[in-house]
Amino acid sequence: MKRTLLSLLACLAFTLAAYSQEFQLPGDFGPAGGVKVLCVGNSFTYVHGADAMLKEIAASQGLEIQIGKYLAGGYTFGRHLENQDSREAVAAGGYGFAFLQDQSANPARYSRDKDKTVLDDFKALKKNVLADSPGCKIILERTWSYSGFEAGGFGTRESLEYHLVKGARKMARKAHAKVSPIGDAFEAAMSARPDVKLLGPDDHHQSLEGAYLKACVNYLMIARKPFSGEPALCGVDPAVAAFLRSVAEKTVLGK
Repeated sequence: MKRTLLSLLACLAFTLAAYSQEFQLPGDFGPAGGVKVLCVGNSFTYVHGADAMLKEIAASQGLEIQIGKYLAGGYTFGRHLENQDSREAVAAGGYGFAFLQDQSANPARYSRDKDKTVLDDFKALKKNVLADSPGCKIILERTWSYSGFEAGGFGTRESLEYHLVKGARKMARKAHAKVSPIGDAFEAAMSARPDVKLLGPDDHHQSLEGAYLKACVNYLMIARKPFSGEPALCGVDPAVAAFLRSVAEKTVLGK
Protein backbone atom coordinates (compact mmCIF):
# COMPACT_ATOMS: atom_id res chain seq x y z
CA MET A 1 0.00 0.00 0.00
CA LYS A 2 2.80 2.38 0.93
CA ARG A 3 4.67 1.61 -2.31
CA THR A 4 1.53 2.25 -4.35
CA LEU A 5 0.96 5.58 -2.61
CA LEU A 6 4.55 6.65 -3.24
CA SER A 7 4.21 5.73 -6.91
CA LEU A 8 1.00 7.76 -7.21
CA LEU A 9 2.63 10.75 -5.53
CA ALA A 10 5.60 10.51 -7.89
CA CYS A 11 3.29 10.44 -10.90
CA LEU A 12 1.43 13.46 -9.52
CA ALA A 13 4.73 15.33 -9.17
CA PHE A 14 5.54 14.65 -12.82
CA THR A 15 2.06 15.77 -13.86
CA LEU A 16 2.38 19.02 -11.93
CA ALA A 17 5.86 19.56 -13.39
CA ALA A 18 4.37 19.45 -16.86
CA TYR A 19 2.84 22.87 -16.20
CA SER A 20 6.07 24.53 -15.12
CA GLN A 21 7.87 27.24 -17.04
CA GLU A 22 11.51 28.22 -17.03
CA PHE A 23 12.70 31.43 -18.66
CA GLN A 24 16.30 32.60 -18.63
CA LEU A 25 18.42 34.93 -20.69
CA PRO A 26 22.14 34.17 -21.10
CA GLY A 27 24.41 36.23 -18.90
CA ASP A 28 27.24 38.47 -20.01
CA PHE A 29 29.96 36.34 -21.49
CA GLY A 30 33.66 37.00 -21.51
CA PRO A 31 36.09 34.06 -21.51
CA ALA A 32 37.55 33.04 -24.86
CA GLY A 33 36.60 29.51 -25.84
CA GLY A 34 33.22 29.67 -24.14
CA VAL A 35 29.88 29.39 -25.87
CA LYS A 36 26.31 30.54 -25.49
CA VAL A 37 23.69 27.82 -25.76
CA LEU A 38 19.96 28.23 -26.38
CA CYS A 39 17.53 25.63 -25.07
CA VAL A 40 13.94 25.79 -26.32
CA GLY A 41 11.64 22.98 -25.26
CA ASN A 42 9.41 21.63 -22.52
CA SER A 43 9.38 19.12 -19.68
CA PHE A 44 11.59 16.73 -21.67
CA THR A 45 14.31 19.27 -20.91
CA TYR A 46 13.48 20.78 -17.53
CA VAL A 47 12.54 17.63 -15.56
CA HIS A 48 15.66 16.93 -13.48
CA GLY A 49 17.32 19.96 -15.12
CA ALA A 50 19.00 18.47 -18.18
CA ASP A 51 20.02 21.98 -19.24
CA ALA A 52 21.71 22.66 -15.90
CA MET A 53 23.44 19.28 -16.14
CA LEU A 54 24.74 20.25 -19.58
CA LYS A 55 26.35 23.35 -18.10
CA GLU A 56 27.82 21.40 -15.17
CA ILE A 57 29.22 18.65 -17.38
CA ALA A 58 30.73 21.19 -19.77
CA ALA A 59 32.39 23.05 -16.88
CA SER A 60 33.95 19.81 -15.64
CA GLN A 61 35.44 19.39 -19.11
CA GLY A 62 36.90 22.90 -19.17
CA LEU A 63 34.20 24.46 -21.34
CA GLU A 64 32.25 27.40 -19.96
CA ILE A 65 28.79 27.90 -21.36
CA GLN A 66 25.99 30.35 -20.72
CA ILE A 67 22.44 29.16 -21.28
CA GLY A 68 19.44 31.10 -22.48
CA LYS A 69 16.18 29.18 -22.40
CA TYR A 70 12.44 29.03 -22.45
CA LEU A 71 10.91 25.74 -21.35
CA ALA A 72 7.19 25.20 -20.82
CA GLY A 73 5.21 22.01 -20.24
CA GLY A 74 3.76 20.46 -23.39
CA TYR A 75 4.92 23.27 -25.67
CA THR A 76 5.21 22.73 -29.41
CA PHE A 77 7.42 24.84 -31.64
CA GLY A 78 4.26 26.63 -32.75
CA ARG A 79 3.48 27.70 -29.19
CA HIS A 80 7.08 28.85 -28.70
CA LEU A 81 6.74 31.04 -31.78
CA GLU A 82 3.71 32.72 -30.19
CA ASN A 83 5.12 33.14 -26.66
CA GLN A 84 6.73 36.49 -25.81
CA ASP A 85 9.22 35.09 -23.28
CA SER A 86 10.29 32.37 -25.69
CA ARG A 87 10.82 34.96 -28.43
CA GLU A 88 12.82 37.10 -26.01
CA ALA A 89 15.11 34.20 -25.11
CA VAL A 90 15.75 33.60 -28.81
CA ALA A 91 16.25 37.32 -29.51
CA ALA A 92 18.97 37.60 -26.83
CA GLY A 93 21.24 36.40 -29.61
CA GLY A 94 24.89 35.49 -29.77
CA TYR A 95 24.22 31.77 -29.49
CA GLY A 96 26.68 29.26 -30.88
CA PHE A 97 24.34 26.31 -30.45
CA ALA A 98 20.56 26.01 -30.25
CA PHE A 99 18.96 22.81 -28.94
CA LEU A 100 15.35 22.82 -30.10
CA GLN A 101 13.03 20.22 -28.55
CA ASP A 102 9.49 19.90 -29.90
CA GLN A 103 6.48 18.40 -28.11
CA SER A 104 7.51 14.79 -27.47
CA ALA A 105 5.48 13.11 -30.22
CA ASN A 106 5.39 15.91 -32.81
CA PRO A 107 8.22 14.62 -35.02
CA ALA A 108 6.47 11.23 -35.02
CA ARG A 109 3.21 12.88 -36.05
CA TYR A 110 5.06 14.58 -38.87
CA SER A 111 6.21 11.14 -40.04
CA ARG A 112 2.89 9.34 -39.65
CA ASP A 113 0.35 12.05 -40.41
CA LYS A 114 2.40 14.19 -42.84
CA ASP A 115 1.48 17.27 -40.78
CA LYS A 116 3.39 20.02 -42.61
CA THR A 117 2.74 22.48 -39.76
CA VAL A 118 5.28 20.61 -37.62
CA LEU A 119 8.03 21.18 -40.19
CA ASP A 120 6.94 24.75 -40.96
CA ASP A 121 7.08 25.69 -37.27
CA PHE A 122 10.56 24.18 -36.94
CA LYS A 123 11.77 26.14 -39.97
CA ALA A 124 10.25 29.35 -38.61
CA LEU A 125 11.90 28.87 -35.22
CA LYS A 126 15.23 28.16 -36.90
CA LYS A 127 14.88 31.34 -38.95
CA ASN A 128 14.21 33.38 -35.80
CA VAL A 129 17.26 31.95 -34.05
CA LEU A 130 19.55 32.66 -37.00
CA ALA A 131 18.24 36.21 -37.32
CA ASP A 132 19.83 37.11 -33.97
CA SER A 133 22.55 34.43 -33.91
CA PRO A 134 24.09 34.19 -37.39
CA GLY A 135 26.13 31.03 -37.77
CA CYS A 136 24.41 29.32 -34.82
CA LYS A 137 24.34 25.53 -35.13
CA ILE A 138 20.68 24.50 -35.08
CA ILE A 139 20.15 21.11 -33.46
CA LEU A 140 16.81 19.28 -33.37
CA GLU A 141 16.56 16.96 -30.40
CA ARG A 142 15.46 13.44 -31.31
CA THR A 143 13.92 12.49 -27.99
CA TRP A 144 13.01 9.07 -26.62
CA SER A 145 9.99 6.85 -27.06
CA TYR A 146 7.82 5.78 -24.15
CA SER A 147 4.83 3.64 -23.24
CA GLY A 148 3.10 6.09 -20.91
CA PHE A 149 0.18 8.24 -22.05
CA GLU A 150 -0.70 5.57 -24.64
CA ALA A 151 2.70 6.08 -26.26
CA GLY A 152 1.78 9.62 -27.24
CA GLY A 153 -1.21 8.38 -29.22
CA PHE A 154 0.83 5.81 -31.18
CA GLY A 155 -0.44 2.78 -29.28
CA THR A 156 2.91 1.11 -28.72
CA ARG A 157 6.38 2.31 -27.82
CA GLU A 158 7.75 0.54 -30.90
CA SER A 159 5.45 2.46 -33.24
CA LEU A 160 6.32 5.75 -31.56
CA GLU A 161 10.05 4.95 -31.78
CA TYR A 162 9.84 4.15 -35.49
CA HIS A 163 8.09 7.39 -36.34
CA LEU A 164 10.24 9.52 -34.01
CA VAL A 165 13.38 8.35 -35.80
CA LYS A 166 11.89 8.82 -39.26
CA GLY A 167 10.22 12.15 -38.49
CA ALA A 168 13.16 13.81 -36.74
CA ARG A 169 15.61 12.83 -39.48
CA LYS A 170 13.31 14.07 -42.21
CA MET A 171 12.62 17.36 -40.40
CA ALA A 172 16.32 18.01 -39.91
CA ARG A 173 17.13 17.15 -43.51
CA LYS A 174 14.46 19.43 -44.94
CA ALA A 175 15.38 22.28 -42.58
CA HIS A 176 19.16 21.80 -43.04
CA ALA A 177 19.73 21.21 -39.34
CA LYS A 178 21.54 18.66 -37.19
CA VAL A 179 19.93 15.99 -35.01
CA SER A 180 20.94 15.29 -31.42
CA PRO A 181 20.49 11.48 -31.20
CA ILE A 182 19.22 11.41 -27.62
CA GLY A 183 16.60 8.77 -28.36
CA ASP A 184 19.21 6.54 -30.01
CA ALA A 185 21.31 6.74 -26.86
CA PHE A 186 18.26 5.84 -24.76
CA GLU A 187 17.61 2.78 -26.93
CA ALA A 188 21.24 1.65 -26.69
CA ALA A 189 21.38 2.16 -22.93
CA MET A 190 18.09 0.36 -22.28
CA SER A 191 19.20 -2.57 -24.42
CA ALA A 192 22.58 -2.90 -22.69
CA ARG A 193 21.47 -2.15 -19.14
CA PRO A 194 17.71 -2.57 -18.59
CA ASP A 195 18.38 -2.22 -14.87
CA VAL A 196 19.26 1.46 -15.39
CA LYS A 197 15.90 3.20 -15.46
CA LEU A 198 15.96 6.16 -17.84
CA LEU A 199 12.28 7.02 -17.42
CA GLY A 200 10.42 8.06 -14.29
CA PRO A 201 7.37 6.42 -12.70
CA ASP A 202 5.02 7.85 -15.34
CA ASP A 203 6.98 5.93 -18.04
CA HIS A 204 7.13 9.14 -20.01
CA HIS A 205 9.43 11.78 -18.52
CA GLN A 206 13.13 11.28 -17.95
CA SER A 207 14.53 10.00 -14.69
CA LEU A 208 17.64 11.59 -13.16
CA GLU A 209 19.72 9.11 -15.16
CA GLY A 210 17.76 9.87 -18.33
CA ALA A 211 18.36 13.59 -17.91
CA TYR A 212 22.07 12.90 -17.41
CA LEU A 213 22.24 10.83 -20.59
CA LYS A 214 20.50 13.59 -22.54
CA ALA A 215 22.94 16.17 -21.16
CA CYS A 216 25.92 13.97 -22.08
CA VAL A 217 24.68 13.56 -25.66
CA ASN A 218 24.13 17.30 -26.04
CA TYR A 219 27.53 18.09 -24.55
CA LEU A 220 29.18 15.81 -27.12
CA MET A 221 27.22 17.50 -29.89
CA ILE A 222 29.03 20.69 -28.84
CA ALA A 223 32.48 19.37 -27.92
CA ARG A 224 32.82 16.60 -30.55
CA LYS A 225 35.46 14.82 -28.46
CA PRO A 226 35.38 12.13 -25.72
CA PHE A 227 35.06 12.92 -22.05
CA SER A 228 38.28 13.31 -20.08
CA GLY A 229 39.40 13.70 -16.48
CA GLU A 230 36.57 13.57 -13.97
CA PRO A 231 33.28 14.52 -15.65
CA ALA A 232 30.53 15.88 -13.42
CA LEU A 233 28.17 13.24 -12.02
CA CYS A 234 25.17 15.52 -11.41
CA GLY A 235 23.94 13.29 -8.59
CA VAL A 236 24.09 10.05 -10.62
CA ASP A 237 25.83 6.95 -9.22
CA PRO A 238 29.46 7.05 -10.48
CA ALA A 239 29.37 3.62 -12.14
CA VAL A 240 26.04 4.33 -13.80
CA ALA A 241 27.26 7.77 -14.93
CA ALA A 242 30.36 6.19 -16.51
CA PHE A 243 28.14 3.71 -18.37
CA LEU A 244 25.85 6.48 -19.64
CA ARG A 245 28.81 8.58 -20.81
CA SER A 246 30.18 5.58 -22.72
CA VAL A 247 26.80 5.12 -24.42
CA ALA A 248 26.69 8.81 -25.31
CA GLU A 249 30.20 8.68 -26.77
CA LYS A 250 29.41 5.65 -28.91
CA THR A 251 26.13 7.19 -30.09
CA VAL A 252 27.51 10.63 -30.98
CA LEU A 253 31.16 9.95 -31.80
CA GLY A 254 31.07 6.29 -32.75
CA LYS A 255 33.62 5.49 -30.02
